[in-house]
Amino acid sequence: MRRTAIEAAEQFVLNHFSDCTVAILSGSVVQGMGTKQSDLDIVIIDDTKTFPFRESFYESGWPIEAFVLTRDTYRDLFEFNVVQGLPSLQRMCAQGIIIKDDGTASELIDIAREILAKGPMPWTVEEMNRVRYEISECLEDLTGSDCHYESIFIVNKLAGLVHEYVLRMNGCWIGDGKWIVRSLQIYNKQFSDQFLDVLDKFYKTERKEAIIQFIDDILAPNGGRLFEGYSEGKYI
Repeated sequence: MRRTAIEAAEQFVLNHFSDCTVAILSGSVVQGMGTKQSDLDIVIIDDTKTFPFRESFYESGWPIEAFVLTRDTYRDLFEFNVVQGLPSLQRMCAQGIIIKDDGTASELIDIAREILAKGPMPWTVEEMNRVRYEISECLEDLTGSDCHYESIFIVNKLAGLVHEYVLRMNGCWIGDGKWIVRSLQIYNKQFSDQFLDVLDKFYKTERKEAIIQFIDDILAPNGGRLFEGYSEGKYI
């Protein structure tokens, strides 16, 4: 018989990480967005471990992902995520349910929420130009492509790059997988709807003009497509 998410998480922690000081259950199930395929994401703070790791299990009728950290390494990962703009660990902690607590879980959750509210580290001009260049390169490839299957993969790459460009240029967190859509909606639902609409139309009709124009309009305020003069790794 399948246990509830909380019961399964509590038993899992007892079975595998009984020495941990903090355990936080997170994921779509906790947020009320779970499906039959949803797993349980559990953040574990265990100072008896020498390094952070991730491990997958199947117990109590649930697929379970354990993210095992120490007090020192979780802070390092928080800082790394701020630089990368992808706050997966902060989201898990901030939105989770405490399963085990030695009295420090609230501090961890508060730090995660403060970081999420503050936003990622601002992009440098170099970082902005790198992604702008990659988008420009993909747009050129898409414009010249006469193979629909190649165009599909070019558009797939563009979708990820454009999501990163728009969100980071506006000081917002990016996402990964399903969190790409969620992050776009958090930033601006109207823009997200427009972006998803041009993607959907491309996949359904094989016409690429609309998505090319949409992305060109995004690049225009910062100089449009970038090619001539761009360099990377050049030292004087």
